[in-house]
Amino acid sequence: MKEEKKISQSDIDQASVRLQPIAGVSPRAYLPAAYALAVLVVLFLVLVLPGMRKNGSYLVFEGAPATSAVYAGGAYKGSTNQAIFLPAGSYDLRIERQGFAASTLKVEVGGRILGSLLFPRRQRVAYALKADQPGAVLSAAFAEYAAWSLSGKPSALYQIPEVLSDAASALASTGAMAAALAGSGNGAAAGGAPALAFAKDVAATATSAEAARDGLKAATLASSGGMPGPLTLVQAARTAVAAIGQGRGGAVWLRDIMARSSAQGTKASPAASALAQLAAQASASAALSSSAAPRPAGSISYAGHDFVLFSAGAAAMGGEAPSGSRAGYAQELAPFGLAKTEVTNRQWAAFLAANPRWRPENRAALADEGLADDAYLATWTADSGAGPKASLPVTGVSWAAAAAYCEWLSSRSGGPWKAALPTEAMWEAAARAGLADPSSSTQKKATWSDVSASGPSPVGAAGLDAAGIADLFGNVWEWSADAYYPYPALAAGGHAGAERAVRGGSWANAPDSISLSSRGGVVSAPASEFLGFRPALVAR
Repeated sequence: MKEEKKISQSDIDQASVRLQPIAGVSPRAYLPAAYALAVLVVLFLVLVLPGMRKNGSYLVFEGAPATSAVYAGGAYKGSTNQAIFLPAGSYDLRIERQGFAASTLKVEVGGRILGSLLFPRRQRVAYALKADQPGAVLSAAFAEYAAWSLSGKPSALYQIPEVLSDAASALASTGAMAAALAGSGNGAAAGGAPALAFAKDVAATATSAEAARDGLKAATLASSGGMPGPLTLVQAARTAVAAIGQGRGGAVWLRDIMARSSAQGTKASPAASALAQLAAQASASAALSSSAAPRPAGSISYAGHDFVLFSAGAAAMGGEAPSGSRAGYAQELAPFGLAKTEVTNRQWAAFLAANPRWRPENRAALADEGLADDAYLATWTADSGAGPKASLPVTGVSWAAAAAYCEWLSSRSGGPWKAALPTEAMWEAAARAGLADPSSSTQKKATWSDVSASGPSPVGAAGLDAAGIADLFGNVWEWSADAYYPYPALAAGGHAGAERAVRGGSWANAPDSISLSSRGGVVSAPASEFLGFRPALVAR
């Protein structure tokens, strides 16, 4: 490039841009107009157009329960704990929550054209739902709480939702907590102290710190009537201490809840170790407190079954928890009887003949009622009640079916006795009385796991124990009448989960894996090839 063609800084400084007139209009006239038009367009887009396209209001709900479903025109719109936008107009809003009577509100939703993007219109909607079945609400929440608690300690894959404290908050906010506790029978369970009874059942069900936290919040709301304050919080704390402080199970519960996960590679704290020692001493003392335990007191035939009768007494219970810990306690028993053998296929066939409703072809109908599942009598055939299979213990029977069998037995015989599923205390007292060696907690005369076994043995094949009863250990697990609590020593019994306690072990268990205290929880509807039952006798 030639020197005279180069652009210098002076050339740049002297350069200028001149706008040309448009249609004879000078830049001095059209530039301000263009700027003004641009501002007007921006203002229209920001302040007016949003209101024209979305003319309505965000509904803000105030009322109880705090979390309820909102429907408008029959369509679900959201929850009351969030702001819900509706276009301007007239609506019939329906607010619902399970267990509460629905409320329908006529609402005129207003709108705002100007500035709705920056300052959206909000409209307050007040509502109040009334619990029409407060006891059912709390019971359902407790059952869900128990199921989550039994799922174990939460991990990255799942967290335990606070279902129980959420339900308690909803009930307390509507003033229905007292009715919910009374409606569940908790008052009677704890001698007129429903909040304490509820706290006991919460503690008896919690198996992790996370479940205990949800339960503690619910128990606090129950104890304070939904209005926590300095005095009510003190009362709630006293209730919580009383719930785990009465009985020997509290030390075991605290040790299990406070214990750190072994996967973290940490050692238990000195406090947890001290609690473990205290719990072991407590359980040992409970096991030795059997001087007045029920003892065999003769036998009786009743509705085709032979029963061993037992005297009244205090049954020493092992109280085994899911962790394997044992929280010993004692339970008073009135005189009772226990069938010498598990119910056989032959006996069950007689029941089916007299009660067609419980036949396997009605499995689907029973499942619809929640009384069984698809595995109910899955292996039952026309010849199950006769021939070689007749003396085998019946399996594949749901808890409701077993209870129905006991009712049928009661209808066939009168007298002072009636048949029922045994409680855990009855089962354990009878099993303890049958041990040849009182210092042992296992039974040698039993059908246990064997490489050649493909199912249970005929009832009584392993012989009778010292009390004259067969197969309390091994052969098949046995349904009990009781709801399953992980820590039964703490339970008041007003609220429970869907699981029922099973005892004794089965032919699929190794003998060293089952003891007198071994117990488990099984949801009442499912049936299993490893699970049967035997009836008990109780006073009418």
